Amino acid sequence: MTNLPARAATLLFVLCCTTTALSHEKTPPAAAVPVAGSLGETNFPNSGAAAAQPDFMRGLLLLHSFEFDAARESFRAAQAKDPGFVMAYWGEALSHNMPIWGEQDLEAARVVLRRLGPTREARMTQAATDRERGYLASVEALYGDGTKVERDASFNRALGELARKFPADLDARSFYALSWLGLSGATRNTANYMRAAAEAEAVYEIDPRHPGALHYLVHAYDDPVHAPLGLRAARRYGKVAPAAAHAQHMPSHIFFALGMWDDAIAANVASLATARSQGQGGYHALEWLAYAYLQQGMRDDAAKLVQSVADDVARNPTPGNRTTLAYARAMWLVETGSADAMGWADVDETGIKSIYAFSAYDFARGVVAARSGNVAAAEAQARRLQARSDAARANAVGVVASRYDSVTPVELEQGQVLATALEGAILFAQGKRDNGLDSVREAIARADSMAFEYGPPYSVKPLDELLGDLLLTAGRPVEAAAAYRKTLAVHPDRRLAVAGLNAALGAESPDG
Repeated sequence: MTNLPARAATLLFVLCCTTTALSHEKTPPAAAVPVAGSLGETNFPNSGAAAAQPDFMRGLLLLHSFEFDAARESFRAAQAKDPGFVMAYWGEALSHNMPIWGEQDLEAARVVLRRLGPTREARMTQAATDRERGYLASVEALYGDGTKVERDASFNRALGELARKFPADLDARSFYALSWLGLSGATRNTANYMRAAAEAEAVYEIDPRHPGALHYLVHAYDDPVHAPLGLRAARRYGKVAPAAAHAQHMPSHIFFALGMWDDAIAANVASLATARSQGQGGYHALEWLAYAYLQQGMRDDAAKLVQSVADDVARNPTPGNRTTLAYARAMWLVETGSADAMGWADVDETGIKSIYAFSAYDFARGVVAARSGNVAAAEAQARRLQARSDAARANAVGVVASRYDSVTPVELEQGQVLATALEGAILFAQGKRDNGLDSVREAIARADSMAFEYGPPYSVKPLDELLGDLLLTAGRPVEAAAAYRKTLAVHPDRRLAVAGLNAALGAESPDG
């Protein structure tokens, strides 16, 4: 092998994106269009051959932007040019871990490591430097023995040791920050996230264009309390790595948390365009874009997005586009209250074990039906919601490679919360107003005990907003105003909550 430092440079290249995927999309497109662009800058000395460096560096930068499938292909291309390139195997193995999404393909990662060597000891002897041994040791810990929680903790400790031993290695320090975010899987843990922020901020101080530092800062700060701290990174990240669809989308995490809808729309328009240019559906960005459009009252634009997903499902149904169709329709129902949309058919759930989007769709249809006085239709949706949640418990099989292959404990809890809230809306519509309000409050209490989730609300309609609507209808504007204010504390400038608060304040006024 050649001991060759990889130069720090902005990588301009043509990506062959046959298997590139935006976050959460697992189905390769039928045909993909190569895209030229930049993924950012870093400096990563390594012992790989000179010919393998462009592919390796591209893979490294793709990893930092969660473009896992494309990163995997780049690392394999580097291996083809240097079969003994230990760090290329490290990168490919790491591409099977999606820490913030709580997804991991453990067996696929172990297969990669076995291609490098049959045992941990055999693999470790192939690392050319102490630093590379540290990197390899970190993935050995991540994919070694123990539960996912135990392996994540071991990975975090290994990266912490590597970062302390090589403080000039900004990638080690960035991955260490990411490992803090991954300790709690898909559930936000503020203490861990602030540790991640501290590590990423240290990298940012040295290199404010490092894509990993920028990305992980946005994740660390993407809640309404900390979001102002992430605005600097959000403004920069998409410009640093414009070729990564996920990098274009990520700034909207901060923009959502601050109610900055114009900026959120611009970020997700760019992300969706980048994903589509690479032959992907871009459904994650599409969901966020539809929500942002609806907050601005841009119904026609949102309707076109929802219809585009329905068209995709009709042409080529996948778990990704079917899940997005259910969630996008739920958003549309809640935001518009459209009676016409109540006639939409169910979305085919065959082969999808994840329930969050379909639960939201049932909940939205039930709430809209109850509000319109169609109690029978609302009750039918409540039964579907409860039955789905009950049946899903058998599919909670732990960490898997794709979110569509399992149901998480959080989804199960959310399903029960939504069922309780919908029961409250139905009781209220039946004239049992106090009982209905009590049920909605019970659902809120359970929801408040769960970790905050950024972005469009999993319930589509925030439960405090639902409570505010019911209280306003019951002629209790002071309590309604408090419920709307609580909604706006976690969903700033949400259109329906703002309108509800204004109505409640107007009703409070002697002249109201």
